[in-house]
Amino acid sequence: MVVLSIVTRNALARVGRDLFRRVLDSSLQVPYKSMIVVSDSDDGTDSFIKKWCGEHGKELVLSRSRLYSFARPTRATARQTAIDIFFESFNDEWLMFLDDDCVLNPGWWSWVEQSSILEHPFVGEVWGVNWDATPERERFLKFFGINLKSYLIRKFEERGGCHDTLFRRKAIKGVRIPPELHVYEDAYLHFYVKCRGWGYVVNPVGVTHYHPELEVDLRREMEKARIAIYTAVRYGIVEYEHAKIMSESLKNKLLAYLSLLRPVAGFAPMLLVTTRLYGFRKGFAEAVKRQYLKLWFRWQILRSVKDRVPDICEVIANEKRL
Repeated sequence: MVVLSIVTRNALARVGRDLFRRVLDSSLQVPYKSMIVVSDSDDGTDSFIKKWCGEHGKELVLSRSRLYSFARPTRATARQTAIDIFFESFNDEWLMFLDDDCVLNPGWWSWVEQSSILEHPFVGEVWGVNWDATPERERFLKFFGINLKSYLIRKFEERGGCHDTLFRRKAIKGVRIPPELHVYEDAYLHFYVKCRGWGYVVNPVGVTHYHPELEVDLRREMEKARIAIYTAVRYGIVEYEHAKIMSESLKNKLLAYLSLLRPVAGFAPMLLVTTRLYGFRKGFAEAVKRQYLKLWFRWQILRSVKDRVPDICEVIANEKRL
């Protein structure tokens, strides 16, 4: 009924042998016989997976990313390769993606069974909440009166996620994820399902996601921001806080330029939060980085967004016709 898939690149080097084994072991609660692994690894990850599958009696289909005429492998080409192998080699009803740094929490599959989710014909996607492995983000959000669970679900609704996600065969049939989407390939897949009329369900048990990223890496975050702007303009995939700023810049350029002052005005409140979390020295540096990033992002939007942001469903419909 279910085929499990993992897309990975050098999991052993990135997440470590012990954690990656926990990821694989946690998947045993799911009733699958076959696993599709799309791996562009050169660190022994492939051999590790082969050995684990042999120990647990799982059929393994191991592949590198197909490039789909793109210059290099990306998360999009890897995800699309897994989907294509699923349709070419299996007749199962559900394809489940599990990220290589996510451990399925005990009871994930039991919740699915007890809720009889898969029996509902309108459900095309089941996503598990990607709970953090550390408490920092929850504490940070709490300062602003934001509930972590609500925040994570809202982020999923804005941009999808394949951390631990089941997709119905019919819901993803015919999808062609643009190969350039090394980021937001999961968003494209989520909206492909949603825009074609399928429903989704949130599994609250979810996974423990081992990606502590509360501290801001300015260079990495600026690159992510560039990608976010490009993806919004090209594909219509926009997260809520980005959409609000883009809407302001399109409606009234003068007010949008004045809005550049908001990150400056927000420095003091942010400093209060970061110093309580980190202490003054580290907290000051974090506040500066966060507010500078907000200011830089607003400036980039003013420079980049010249016309309306397209509707993602229209984009998907148009690309499907090509």
